[in-house]
Amino acid sequence: MPTTLFALLAREAAGSRRDIFLAVLISAAANTAILVIINNAAAALGKGAPDLRDVGLFLVALALYVLGLRYTFDSATRIFEHMLATIRIRLMAQIGHAELMALQKVGRARIFQAITQDLVIISESQGLLVAAAHSAVMVSCTGLYVLTLSMPAFLIIVGVIGAGVMLYLSRMAELNRLITASTTEEIGFIGMMSDLIDGVKEVKLSHARREALLAEIRSIAVRLRDIKMQTTSVYNSTALFSQSFFYMLLGLIVFALPSLVSGFAQHAPEMVATVLFIFGPLSTVITAVPAISKADRAAGSLIALEGEVSRMVTVPESIQPPAPLSFRRTLTCKAIEFSYPGEAGETFHIGPIDLTIRQGEITMFVGGNGSGKTTLLKVMAGLYPALAGALLIDGKPVAPGRRPNLRELFGGIFSDLHLFSKLYGITPDTDAIAAHLDRMRIADKVGYDDGFTTRDLSTGQRKRVAMLVTLLEDRPVLVFDEWAAEQDPEFRHYFYEELLPELKAAGKTLLIATHDDRYFGVADLVVKMEMGVVASTRRRKAMA
Repeated sequence: MPTTLFALLAREAAGSRRDIFLAVLISAAANTAILVIINNAAAALGKGAPDLRDVGLFLVALALYVLGLRYTFDSATRIFEHMLATIRIRLMAQIGHAELMALQKVGRARIFQAITQDLVIISESQGLLVAAAHSAVMVSCTGLYVLTLSMPAFLIIVGVIGAGVMLYLSRMAELNRLITASTTEEIGFIGMMSDLIDGVKEVKLSHARREALLAEIRSIAVRLRDIKMQTTSVYNSTALFSQSFFYMLLGLIVFALPSLVSGFAQHAPEMVATVLFIFGPLSTVITAVPAISKADRAAGSLIALEGEVSRMVTVPESIQPPAPLSFRRTLTCKAIEFSYPGEAGETFHIGPIDLTIRQGEITMFVGGNGSGKTTLLKVMAGLYPALAGALLIDGKPVAPGRRPNLRELFGGIFSDLHLFSKLYGITPDTDAIAAHLDRMRIADKVGYDDGFTTRDLSTGQRKRVAMLVTLLEDRPVLVFDEWAAEQDPEFRHYFYEELLPELKAAGKTLLIATHDDRYFGVADLVVKMEMGVVASTRRRKAMA
């Protein structure tokens, strides 16, 4: 039973289940009534022309069947797609409000799987689920009809069908195991193929690397071939079993039951017609089981992800934009500490850090890779919550519930920047955009017309477009994390010697993570980070 999928439907579309169930019941009962009417009419043919009442009943039953099933499919489609759209919107809103660190722990792959696979699997299952439910009710109604003809025959037929279904499902379990193994190998093959394509320069430079990589690719390809062949063999034998079982059931009715059950021979024609009638619906139920089970697993994964992401929203954010905190004098770190697990299982820790940033100054954070510069900047900007200590604005602690207001002070560009296709949250000013594109010397590479004309740019060019966005956003505190690393010497000089002093003159507070010691003299304060702590600070007079 797809209990998780039903639980999801109960949560998202509780009010519509009764109407759909009633429509399924009416349609399935009408379908069974068609069988009964046809059997009775066929039995009466030897006595003369068909009874017009049977014709009328047949037409009524047919109309109920068609209308009921049409209503069921249309309603199910509407309910499923409305439910999935609601989940998509809600999940995206939760991601938008979630804590950055917690979201990074979940990872892109799991979120993308939920959006691109789990939701699609559930959407595609709705037709099968309705068809299987309708078929199951119809098989049950038909079973009641068989019971009225002969109880012993009913019990024997149900027992034989039950045994056949169990054998079929055991074969399907083996088939699902092979499909899962095949999917795992396909993912591995795609990963190795990506290594080969993305690393083709390195592959060409090393014969040993190329041969080792190709050997592993060949090994995966051979395993995939063997699993695919075994999967096809199991599938073919299962299909053959289904067809053979159907014929065995007909043989049981015609050759065995008349001898085993007294008085059965007179009902044999109706029984044969009934088995022929229910074979299609029964096959629908059985073949739908794997797909519905897959949708049930997808629903479980989706519910788990939603629950996990909802717990990441530690500070609920209002639909109304939070007002930025007032910042006139100082931004202070008081015994700030923060830590997170690294990729190899180690824990990276910064702090305790005591540091005061003055409003309107240029502060440069320097130090080796992994010294904690970027992490500290993310804590100061409110992207990561401090695990200990406090952030103070003008001497007043920033409460956890005020972190959204703190973030409204900050703009800027981190090293792992994302360039959006449009200026979301910014009213486009055509003249200002054109001026900034010229200023960033990329007007010949990209334009803006209800969105950037391209994002297929080098890293340095993308950073210049991101600078355009930052300047248009016009926040009081700007963070530039290794922004100049991919710029040519001429534009790097422009950034440090012209742009930063200009922004400072406009009253901006500038926080710069950099390795460019040649330009340390531009800073009012240089903060040296080592192993997650502040090793030293130097003000401009001390550097002169």
